Amino acid sequence: ERQRMNDTTTTLAIGHRTIPLDPPPPPRKPDMLLWIDTETTGVDPYQCELLEVGMQVTDMTGKHPHDSLHLIVHPDNIRNWANYPELLKAYEMHLANGLMLASAEAPKDTYDYQHTAWNIHEFLNDQLSQYTLHPAGTNVDFDLRQLDVHLSRHLNHPIAEGLHHRKLDLTTLRLTDQAIGRDPYQNHAGTHRVQDCIHRDINDYTAYLDIMRAGHQGTQS
Repeated sequence: ERQRMNDTTTTLAIGHRTIPLDPPPPPRKPDMLLWIDTETTGVDPYQCELLEVGMQVTDMTGKHPHDSLHLIVHPDNIRNWANYPELLKAYEMHLANGLMLASAEAPKDTYDYQHTAWNIHEFLNDQLSQYTLHPAGTNVDFDLRQLDVHLSRHLNHPIAEGLHHRKLDLTTLRLTDQAIGRDPYQNHAGTHRVQDCIHRDINDYTAYLDIMRAGHQGTQS
């Protein structure tokens, strides 16, 4: 015997038991930011290789860090710069900061693209079971594209599957800042390592939030 309960849930009466047929949806997962950065040997994912991946989960304010992931990658192939001279600048940069050496010394049988894909998949699955994840960073589509091209074939699905389509790209805020005459890129040289870049992005983001809060409070006073 079917009956309505609270006018919202259909139930099925079996003996002395009442079983809900359409139970209420589970509580919504908290929104979180997934800060992402990759270091590569170039900008075209079909010509360059992946060297390092970093991810950091924070709350939406960026002030409360949660779990993180840092992976050195031993690429499946390193192209000869003589054949691809446009890659030379990236090679020089990552030789200077030690990443090329770290990547070369990482054991290929556990730091290759396949294992990198599996490690990222495991990390994201764990985080997605707890949170709604919004990708965040500088030119975040660039990083997601790099991960997709190099790694998704090892998973048979997009590497970013399950991430929210609404993303936070710091470039939007920085270009807006530039439009009013400021220079948001003046201290961005850094080391070109993923942890440094993610730390910089989170600091910039929290600074922009402080400006927005001050402006909001000013309009209300």
